[in-house]
Amino acid sequence: MIAVIGSFDGFHLGHRSLFHAAEVISKKISDSWCVVTFFPHPQAVLGRRAFLPLFTEPEKDILGSCLGVPEIVRIPFTRELADMDPDDFLDSLERSLFIRGLVVGEDFRFGRNRSGDAALLRELASVHGWEAEIVPALATSSGRKIGSSFIRESITRGNLSDASADLGHPFMVMGIVVHGDGRGKTIGFPTVNLSLTNEKLIPARGVYSGGVAVGTDVFPAAINIGLNPTFPGERDLRCEAHIPGFRGDLYGKEVSLFFLRRLRREMAFPSTSLLVKQMRTDIRETLSEWGRTEDDKKRFMKCCAP
Repeated sequence: MIAVIGSFDGFHLGHRSLFHAAEVISKKISDSWCVVTFFPHPQAVLGRRAFLPLFTEPEKDILGSCLGVPEIVRIPFTRELADMDPDDFLDSLERSLFIRGLVVGEDFRFGRNRSGDAALLRELASVHGWEAEIVPALATSSGRKIGSSFIRESITRGNLSDASADLGHPFMVMGIVVHGDGRGKTIGFPTVNLSLTNEKLIPARGVYSGGVAVGTDVFPAAINIGLNPTFPGERDLRCEAHIPGFRGDLYGKEVSLFFLRRLRREMAFPSTSLLVKQMRTDIRETLSEWGRTEDDKKRFMKCCAP
């Protein structure tokens, strides 16, 4: 087994280079490969502040399947595991998996106080008789390193197009369709309302162009994340999507929302008629954005349907 090891707060373009390296080694030695990661995320256990991952574990399973990851092995992350010496950690890994090779990024750290680095990993792997591949960090054309920190910051600020560029696919949120207050239907724009999880990062409030995946079907959608400030009394954060022309019943079903670009910030309108006028504009922009979406993004959306 070739193990690609990392915390993997979601999968981005940099991680794909690790997967490619594992595929090359696995073919060379005629063995399988897998992703070895940790749950909960190490920052959720060791960090000083609350940590929300980019993707939930079910979302990562879907993304991994779409990206061709044969298997994701999750190791329970505890403070006891974090306090292991680097060589003890690899010994524990050997006891749980039949490993013949390791693939990590050049900034990989492991063991007590992150004392083990990629160079030590290569040295210890040699002692175990394993192959070891240290993959350089992937960078953009401007020289910026592709990593989860920038992606998280982009999502928090509502820059979903920047996040998607580094992810290599649109950011997504999975959820169960629940009943809302029905107000959208009364003004001619029925919405799909998602129950938001408190276990992952959610984009900044605003209106986004995007898509909704239902089974193997994908539809363009104007997505709103916010507090509905036009209507007094609405204070819970909501995630709603209007699917132009859709007439089906999705209550109780699990769907995936894909975010392409933020069209505007959340706004309070002085009247319902002005809100409706703006929503028509949002839908036109959404359909226009969808028309500009590359074919490979659409294929990815279909692949990531729950």
